[in-house]
Amino acid sequence: MKTYPKVNVVISTYNGEKYIQEQLSSLFGQEYQNIDIYVRDDGSSDKTIQILQKYAESGQIVLFKGENVGYCKSFMKLLEMAAEGDYWAFCDQDDIWYPDKVRLAVEWMESQRQDKPLLYYSLSKMIDEEGNKLGIEKPPNKALNFYRVMTGTFGVGFSMVINKALREEMLKCNPEKVHAHDWLAGAVALGFGKVHVNHKICAKYRRLDTSVTRISFMKKIKWALSMLKNDGDVKDRNIEYYRVYKKNLPSEKAKIASLFGGWKYSLRKSLIKAFYPKRWRPNISSEIVMRCLMLIGKV
Repeated sequence: MKTYPKVNVVISTYNGEKYIQEQLSSLFGQEYQNIDIYVRDDGSSDKTIQILQKYAESGQIVLFKGENVGYCKSFMKLLEMAAEGDYWAFCDQDDIWYPDKVRLAVEWMESQRQDKPLLYYSLSKMIDEEGNKLGIEKPPNKALNFYRVMTGTFGVGFSMVINKALREEMLKCNPEKVHAHDWLAGAVALGFGKVHVNHKICAKYRRLDTSVTRISFMKKIKWALSMLKNDGDVKDRNIEYYRVYKKNLPSEKAKIASLFGGWKYSLRKSLIKAFYPKRWRPNISSEIVMRCLMLIGKV
């Protein structure tokens, strides 16, 4: 009898009563045969817990109830709690997975050596709150380069599946410092592991006005202003990344990471970053903002 590797699907929920049942139904409908679903509720105030409790009582999910700690810490707690398994798939509360999403990820993972961090990524069809098509979500052009992760995340977490080696590396970091689990997964895999992008659409990605991952123009402005006032999340996470992984990185990547790896201002490093010959960001507006922040030592 064939033994299938175990996949842990990890979901952090927060006030997700409107869509969580549709998402869970898509998980129960996966073609792959060895899936455990771990859900941590991040302090919901709506009926999310009551909905999840019914699934937990029937044995369809493993449910953890927690206080609100934010999505990164919540996902990192889930990675720690879902300890037994071969692969881990991040999952949002309001998307819809196609039946072959997990199976295709496992097929690629099983074709690879498992002694280094592996990250599998699939594409998705973006929809609005009513299910209307918005386009295709995929990594930006030339995003799968290590230097690009020093300033941004190449993709969304629910499209990622990781192996045990990558999970173990991620758990070495302080989640309060890295701020985003999907950024960390991509940064580790691009730093000293391997990333594979399957260009097949494997899910529907619901873009909500209230979504944590939705980036509007006004949010970009607010983010830039906050970075001017304080040291922001990009600097914070890069310092943590360099602290934890500098010995794992190949020499050329270690040189790039070292430019971002300290709190003390360095004019030389700031000039190197600000006048770097390659693009840091996918669009010109954020590129200009990022280079200005680099000049003054905020990134």
